[in-house]
This record gives sequence, C-alpha cells and structure tokens, in this order.
Amino acid sequence: MDFSLGDINALAVVVAALVYFFIGSIWYSPVLFANAWMKEIGKSKDELNPNPFIYILCFVLTVIAAFALACIFQLTALEGLVSGLFTGLAAGIAIAAAIAITTMFNDFSRYKLYLINVGYHVVSFTLMGAILGLWQ
Repeated sequence: MDFSLGDINALAVVVAALVYFFIGSIWYSPVLFANAWMKEIGKSKDELNPNPFIYILCFVLTVIAAFALACIFQLTALEGLVSGLFTGLAAGIAIAAAIAITTMFNDFSRYKLYLINVGYHVVSFTLMGAILGLWQ
C-alpha cells in the first residue's frame, strides 16, 4: 500500500488535535480530576503557574499525535466510526502500557497519578480515532 501525505485529511487532524487539547482542559479541571491530580503531584492551585508557552507546545504535540494516528489510518486504509474508535482505543492502550513501563521504574506507588494521566490519553486517542475514522 502506498503512503501519501496528500491523502491525509489536514482538517481532520487539526480537529482531532483540538478535541485532544479540549479534553485535557476538562480532564485537568475541577470538573473532573484537578483536585485529585494536584493532590498526587503535591501542589496546590496557587503553586501552579505554568508558562503560557507550555500550552502552545502542548497543542503542537497534540497535532503531532493526531497526525501520527492519521498516518496509521492512511497506511492501513481504515475508515469509519467503529474502526476509528477501536484503533484510537488500541493506540491509547499502547501509550498507557508504554508509560506504565517507565512509571514502574520511577514511582509506581503513585498509581492514581498514572491512572489520571493515562486515562486522559486513552480517552483522547479514542475520540481522535473516531474523528479520523469518520473523515478518512
């Protein structure tokens, strides 16, 4: 099967990246896991003053992640909602497993932090997969 960057739907990649970024803003907000996450990292809201550049870099990284997933879809000729959901979920689970490998050698006693962080990526990749599957 031939691979062509021209066959990747750039709009789908940007929308998928925006969804990934938006999920993060909700995931790490008081609506969902902000309090538990801050407790696990040992910081209060007042101690969190991230540089605005971090948000720009995070968005660039979500675009890279969405593009990589789109490449997988293009290489395998996947399309459709169900294929997209399952492929995104599989990618998210692969990322969670990879992060678990390195986390075990750091401080796996903080498994709640691990679950909060990888949960975000599994959900995000699943939804990105749905978007890319529908738009491929």
